[in-house]
Amino acid sequence: MKKQIFSFLIILLSVFAVQTYAHEHHLDSASQVSSADSLMQIAMEKHQQMEAVSAFPNYHPLIVHFPIVLLLVAVLFQLLSFLFLKNDFSVVTLILLTLGVISAWLANNTFHADTGTLTGKAKEIFDTHEQMADLTWWLSLVALIGKFVSHFFLKRKIWIEIIVSIFLLASGITVSIAGHHGAMLVHMEGIGPMGKYLESYHMPLQIEDSLQPVISKHTQSLEENKDNTGEMEEDHHVGEFGKGPHGGTIEEADPYHIEIVAINSDLIFYLLDGDAKPVDMKKVTGEIKIVYERQPSITIDLMMMKDKLTAMNAQNGKSFYTTCTLTKSGKNYIATFNSSKDLNLNK
Repeated sequence: MKKQIFSFLIILLSVFAVQTYAHEHHLDSASQVSSADSLMQIAMEKHQQMEAVSAFPNYHPLIVHFPIVLLLVAVLFQLLSFLFLKNDFSVVTLILLTLGVISAWLANNTFHADTGTLTGKAKEIFDTHEQMADLTWWLSLVALIGKFVSHFFLKRKIWIEIIVSIFLLASGITVSIAGHHGAMLVHMEGIGPMGKYLESYHMPLQIEDSLQPVISKHTQSLEENKDNTGEMEEDHHVGEFGKGPHGGTIEEADPYHIEIVAINSDLIFYLLDGDAKPVDMKKVTGEIKIVYERQPSITIDLMMMKDKLTAMNAQNGKSFYTTCTLTKSGKNYIATFNSSKDLNLNK
């Protein structure tokens, strides 16, 4: 029994050490977001630097490392139990497998990271990540049931231990694939850092409060732009940079308007009404056809995220023309944008 306790303590220390290092790595990556282009983005960045834990979108990155490490170490001890300290290693395997199944369920359910409507390569990666995560839980659950029956009822008969090993090894493979695709989502597609594309992230109230003076000042400046007749200047400023309600450029999409905003490498599109006022975006879909310098056109499906349609990583530093088509209630609204003019790249 002393050997069992000692072995298990060593394993727990190893698990916590690996998990802590891995979690810190993700937090470090999340902080490497380029400078924000708007006051809202700057405020969010400052808040998350000061309160990284409380502002983190959810705890999936923290919890998900437990099943990865626990199941992989359980595979090792299950295989070692065929050769050394058979009963002792079997107990350690059972404990590790139990904790692995529980943490896998928590990562898949309670602490699951809900994203917006992903498109393109990001969607393919996310779908594979989800499939492998679900498969991991079922395989590890079957392995746990088999291990429990083997250890307590069948006295570790070789045939059932082999079956347990097969399912446990399979869960180790699937959890590795799921973890790899999760890392691809974070480090290659930018899903997660600073709460980007996560539906569970909401801007803290203190940030909204801190921006209120800025909003008030902006409103006051608009009031000062009244002409001699006391009327406001035309409020949609079609084709003028920075004149939209979200700080972007508006182009005609008869009888509506479409606004484009650049945030880091993403392009954001909003549908506006005839007076260039924001409309309900919940049922709006869209796509863009974009042509970069000396390259053929490509089509990007827009991803809905918190009432804004996003083309991920569409702004790659090159000048481009893009035609945006937004669809609402079965009707299409089309506008064309020039990055040099509408995004003010030459400024």
